[in-house]
Amino acid sequence: MYKALVLPGVVAGQMEVGNVSGRETKMRRFNKFSVHTNRSVVLLLAGFGLYISVNAWAVPVLDGTRDVSYGSAVAVQTVQTQFGDNNSELDAAYATVEGGMLYLMLTGNLENNFNRLNIFIDSHAGGQNVIQNNANNGGTNPENDNWAGKHAGMTFDSGFEADYMLSLRNGSFGGNRFDIDYAVVGGGLGNFLAATDVFGGTTTGSNASALANGIGVAFNNSNAAGILGGTGAANQAAALAVATGIELAIPLSAIGNPNTVFKISAMVNGSNHDYLSNQFLGGLPAGTGNLGGDGAGGFTGSLSGIDLNQFAGSQYFRVAVPEPAAMVILALGGLLLRRRRG
Repeated sequence: MYKALVLPGVVAGQMEVGNVSGRETKMRRFNKFSVHTNRSVVLLLAGFGLYISVNAWAVPVLDGTRDVSYGSAVAVQTVQTQFGDNNSELDAAYATVEGGMLYLMLTGNLENNFNRLNIFIDSHAGGQNVIQNNANNGGTNPENDNWAGKHAGMTFDSGFEADYMLSLRNGSFGGNRFDIDYAVVGGGLGNFLAATDVFGGTTTGSNASALANGIGVAFNNSNAAGILGGTGAANQAAALAVATGIELAIPLSAIGNPNTVFKISAMVNGSNHDYLSNQFLGGLPAGTGNLGGDGAGGFTGSLSGIDLNQFAGSQYFRVAVPEPAAMVILALGGLLLRRRRG
């Protein structure tokens, strides 16, 4: 008899275990749990008379379209967008860790006016709960794109301390292009990478090596559905139906090699990093308009007046790093023994 097994680092609906001994061909799908590990485990498990569907380890294709291998969303939008329906909206977030890479999919749209999609990652102890200025102006952050100068004084939710930052934007000024920046928060002057026109003269496309540290990015801006414009409660079913947007492939080595649960806060900002929309993942409460620079939609020229603790819920989401493949082998070996003894 098969017995249910709960494994750490799992997501819904992708794991299949079957008996290939010849005595039984029945397969059991674990509807609540699936495992992410190395494909070579399939061969090792064959020696135990088990197989696991290789779909459980499918690596997402970096093309700006959500693959089934992402599984369920890790965050879904809660409020309509005030930055324009199908202009700048974040519908949902999906994430999986596979082969030493974080694959991150943020469905929705990003307007081609150089509005910023800023992504902060809290992946190890330390970091900045209140963003400091750059090291040229009394802080400890890199100087690229003046993001730190504009974010200085912005406060994240309690328990979120940013360690890394990505900034993505696209537009047509000076020719169609898509740009990406990476910065080590608190890393001091020069501790950043930046690349312009990563898709070669167009605002959409894919580049698996957009940055020198191995970060890849893809953008598909074709979404014409999803959440609506406004400040009302988001239609989450519509948000979950969106399958295109910005997709990233991030080596874990670029974010401190996290080996447990870590946090990500994603937000749409104005083109000068100084006017926040109401598009965050995790989302803001329904009824919330653009935050601007003071949290109430006012323009102040910086984000120093933003304190995310003033808004209900967590304006971040969590991503789990799965256990090593060896742990999965041991666990499934134990499952086999229990099944045989049963």
